Amino acid sequence: MNAQIAASAPHTTAVLAALQEAGILAGHAVAPNGGGWQGEPGRSDYVPYAVVYPSPGVPDGNIAEPHEYLDYTAQINCWGLTASQVEKLADQVRAALVGRRLTVPGRTCYPVQQPPGSVPVARFDQPPPAEYRAVVEIAFRSQAA
Repeated sequence: MNAQIAASAPHTTAVLAALQEAGILAGHAVAPNGGGWQGEPGRSDYVPYAVVYPSPGVPDGNIAEPHEYLDYTAQINCWGLTASQVEKLADQVRAALVGRRLTVPGRTCYPVQQPPGSVPVARFDQPPPAEYRAVVEIAFRSQAA
């Protein structure tokens, strides 16, 4: 038996596309160009942004098709200048993803869910000036189309 395991990278591409479609500046495991301080920290404008940290996914299935499904998860860190700003960005991220069926080539996706529990908003003081982070975790399953 030589079953093909679904790649997680197209799932990450679908998450990033949904965020971009919603007007959210987002990067794939790095801060996107144009996000954060626009010049000298503390003396310039700050553009809030999100960073998607994907997992490699977990294959699942049955005896006949042991890799039919891929359970995909990602952590999306939302960065901003204030706690209020990151909460609003996290709300926008959830609105863009949760409950939506993303488009992944060759796959049928279940609606995106937000697992129970979440990391609280956090303030990071080093290096100054402070920045805030809110975390949105997502999960969804896809199946070979």
